[in-house]
Amino acid sequence: MPLRQKLFLILGVMTLVPLLILQFGVVEQIEADLERRIAAELQGKLSKLGVELDTLIKSQKALAAGLAQAPVLQDFSGVSADTDDSHYDDMALAVQDFFYNYQQQIKNIQALRFMDNEGKTLVKVKEGHHIEPQLFDDERGRYYVADQSARPFYKAAVKDPGRVYVSDFELGQVQKDADFCPAMMRYSVPIRNGLNEIEGMVVLNMWGTRIDEAVKAAISGYTGKAYIVEVNDKPHRDGIYLFHEDSAQRFANQLGTNYRFSNELGEEHWQRVRTANAPGYMLMDDGRMFFYQHYSPYQDKRSNWVLLIETSYDEVFAPIKKIRSTIWLLLGVLLVLSLLMARWVAARLASPVQDLAQTITRYADGESTARYRDKERLDEIGVVGKAFNYLCGTLERTRDERDKAVQSVCQSERLAAVGQMAAGIGHEINNPLMNIMSLAKLVEESAEQYNDEEIKADLKTLQDEGARCARIVQGILKFARASEPSYECFELGILMNDTIHLLKHRADAASLTINADIDDGIEMQGDPNQLQQVFVNIILNAIHASNAGGAIKVMVCQQGDKALIDIGDQGKGIPEKEISRVFNPFYSTKPEGQGTGLGLAVSYGIVNKHGGSITIQSKENEGTCVRIVLPLVAVPLDDVEQEMVGELKRAGG
Repeated sequence: MPLRQKLFLILGVMTLVPLLILQFGVVEQIEADLERRIAAELQGKLSKLGVELDTLIKSQKALAAGLAQAPVLQDFSGVSADTDDSHYDDMALAVQDFFYNYQQQIKNIQALRFMDNEGKTLVKVKEGHHIEPQLFDDERGRYYVADQSARPFYKAAVKDPGRVYVSDFELGQVQKDADFCPAMMRYSVPIRNGLNEIEGMVVLNMWGTRIDEAVKAAISGYTGKAYIVEVNDKPHRDGIYLFHEDSAQRFANQLGTNYRFSNELGEEHWQRVRTANAPGYMLMDDGRMFFYQHYSPYQDKRSNWVLLIETSYDEVFAPIKKIRSTIWLLLGVLLVLSLLMARWVAARLASPVQDLAQTITRYADGESTARYRDKERLDEIGVVGKAFNYLCGTLERTRDERDKAVQSVCQSERLAAVGQMAAGIGHEINNPLMNIMSLAKLVEESAEQYNDEEIKADLKTLQDEGARCARIVQGILKFARASEPSYECFELGILMNDTIHLLKHRADAASLTINADIDDGIEMQGDPNQLQQVFVNIILNAIHASNAGGAIKVMVCQQGDKALIDIGDQGKGIPEKEISRVFNPFYSTKPEGQGTGLGLAVSYGIVNKHGGSITIQSKENEGTCVRIVLPLVAVPLDDVEQEMVGELKRAGG
């Protein structure tokens, strides 16, 4: 990269990093604080709206309950239940006048009615006008306004154990081509006699404009929109708008429209809102934000209301967007200034840097005597030049050390080959040797009947010499056997990298690649020499099993308090029926004479002594994977070496 670009990057980082921290740190924090304040403010408005609605509904319920206690209604309820009372007409007129005067005093009343104990409306005053009874009751011999005994609100009020039953918030009337369909709340209060029997019922309809006024007051001075939405187990009412600034979108269940908040949000978001147990808010994909709280106006019903305020994310966070735009503009200006300054500084520094570059190029082209000559220069260029001279000297020394290391590696490889050959010879000799000793023992037992001392002496010599040969064979086998582990702390990743480096030339010779995925910093306790022997055995097996051009994958990672090592090849694999035998001594898939079959057996013992486990997964024609799990803290197990020796003896006998 040219010096000008480097200086540009340096100056850019020095000037831009603080601004980026400001942009993505401070501004993000300000945005989060603003979001919390907005949420607290709007949730406060919703809470205030809930309190106002609660106060309004409670006051209207109290009004209805007090109305039912009026003496004229108490007296009329008894008269209405008696079919032969001659004072019925006078009492009905008295109730009518009482309703009329009551409505004149309280303007928020939409309608008042008195119903008998059979659900028939006997007296009704609506919007300041008396409704004349037109229907005749043959059984009781009197006129009535309407029979509402089948209406849900009447049935619910009769069953309601409370004093006041509140019906759903709804339109007072819905007729085709009707221009006036006011929203209202209906309060029904049964009137009971001394025997707690219902003699009549007072129904009070209140204009819903008081609720509309409360909602509008809650968001006064704010640019957002407010809604009241019903949550109801009944599908025809669930998600409808009870309040919307567009009156045409309210009460979709009565007007036959499809305006529902649940449709606007979508089923998933609506279910989140309707089942919320606490106040919250949602940010939609189109930038709208909905803050919501639940409110229960009906303590005796399963339906409730959701109070909502809608606002725009862009409007709420407009100041933050302006700050971000300003910072980005400042970043652009600083980038231009950094580029201009970098050009000027690069021109001042380019000449000595070019001289140093030429010296380095000559050395790279084979001029081993090329050195930096300006030793009097004390600035950074001079430091780099001296470092180059030091590098040249170090490379010369490293070249000599490398030649010695190559010789050492070749010697180690020769020793490893000798060890492998010795183990093979020991194995080949051990079997016939044990047979000879067994036969000598049998011959000795047979010779007892002849009492020939010369034969006995010869057989004794034969057995002694066989035992000596057996000891020699055991010594050869111990050449490849691990000793007691010497526990120490080491880094597993470094050990594995060293092992891979040690075997890289073997892989290269076989036209194989070793792909390593090794986590750094895995500190553990164990015997690094013995564990390296395990890794060497397994990787060598993978090299032998792989085809030219294949790859061996080595993975080392930490899982909790364990280290996980996977070594896999892409060779021909091991038949499934042979998997259970791979750890047996002398088992080998290699051709006769190319392996002792002790590598995995010894590796199994070493891993077990470290408190770990070793498993093999293999599929024919796909490859084999060896997995080793080791504890990070040494957990020495019982000595398994004796078991290995015993297994060797049993195999030899």
